[in-house]
Amino acid sequence: MKYLKVTFLLLLISNISYAQDYQSKPELENQITGSWHLENSIQDRITFFKDGTVKRFVGDELRYTGKYEITKKCNGEKLLNEDYFLREISENGTSNCAYIETINYNNNGYLSLMTKNQGKIIVYKRI
Repeated sequence: MKYLKVTFLLLLISNISYAQDYQSKPELENQITGSWHLENSIQDRITFFKDGTVKRFVGDELRYTGKYEITKKCNGEKLLNEDYFLREISENGTSNCAYIETINYNNNGYLSLMTKNQGKIIVYKRI
C-alpha cells in the first residue's frame, strides 16, 4: 500500500510539472503587438507592429527599424516543446534572436526575453 501512495504522489507531481500554461504562436504574435519600454528605463522603447516591423526609440528619437518574427528556428538552433524565439532581422539581413520567456498582455503587462548568447534576462513593460 505504501508503494501505491508513493507512485500516485510521483505521478501527481510529474503531471503538475508538465501542466504549464504555454502560449501559442498566434497568441504571442497578437500579444507582442504594441509599445513597450525597458523595465528600468522609460526612455528606451520598442514597438512591434502587426506587419512584422519593429522600431526602437530612445526618447523620441528613432534608433532602429527592422523586421521581427516569432519562430521556432533561429541561426541554426531549433526549439522543441512550446518555446519560441523572437527573431529580429535588420535592414542589412543580419538577425538577432532571444528566447521568449513570457508575454503578459494585461494592463500591467510585461515582456521578458532571454538573450541567446549571454542568457541575460531583459524585461519590458507595456506602455
